[in-house]
Amino acid sequence: MKRMRTESTEENAAPTTLLHRQDFIDMNQEMHEYDEMLEKIIKRSREILKASKQAIFALHRSDKAEALKLLGSAEKVIPELVTLTEKNPSLRDGALSSSLEEYAEAKCFCYYLDTKCLLPRRDVPIVLKNEYLGGVIDFTGELMRYAVVKATAREVDEVKRCKDMVEAISGELIQFDFRNGPLRRKFDSVKYNLRKLEVRYCCGRVAENLQSSNRCTFSIDVTKKNTLYELSLVTNSGLTLQAHSVQETPAASTREDEE
Repeated sequence: MKRMRTESTEENAAPTTLLHRQDFIDMNQEMHEYDEMLEKIIKRSREILKASKQAIFALHRSDKAEALKLLGSAEKVIPELVTLTEKNPSLRDGALSSSLEEYAEAKCFCYYLDTKCLLPRRDVPIVLKNEYLGGVIDFTGELMRYAVVKATAREVDEVKRCKDMVEAISGELIQFDFRNGPLRRKFDSVKYNLRKLEVRYCCGRVAENLQSSNRCTFSIDVTKKNTLYELSLVTNSGLTLQAHSVQETPAASTREDEE
């Protein structure tokens, strides 16, 4: 009888809770704080992205003073947001990382217009490796657009400098193993930009060599797959298109036709 009472007492003394509820309260609080921090970073990252894009547009308009002012406003926000991500690096992924890529792109373009060289990574230490590479790749697109303006003004040497820069960047990036990530998809655009710059430069050189003529004619074979972009480059370079087709050799007549 005493033994049965002892066992009953032990059962009553056993813990009745199935889980530690405080653990879930703490986790819920942590996730709530994370979401609040992420929302703040996303909202402020738009300021960096917007200022960087506007700086690039200002540089295309040759308004360097405005570009530097916009970059300065972005640089006031960047350290604040980067500090918020130090305890939880995953907060940097997404909006903040994308805005820093845009910032790196704007800095590269500004630096190139001053020096005709690529911005060293050490000049933007707050930008991570992948963000810098993404900015450099996007910078080749700005060079292509810049070269189009220069080619229209017949500044062929400037077009060549842009082509050489993109070619040098492509030569370095081809050594990387980007696998199938975002940088791999971005890298494909470098080859596309380089091809367009090569066509633009070649058309500019042809126009220069034929400048002494009052009317320059450039013949193409319409059976080949010339893109509309390439054809527009020819006409914008001051050349006249003269299309011709290749005559196909008639098929040999059969014995029945001869009869």
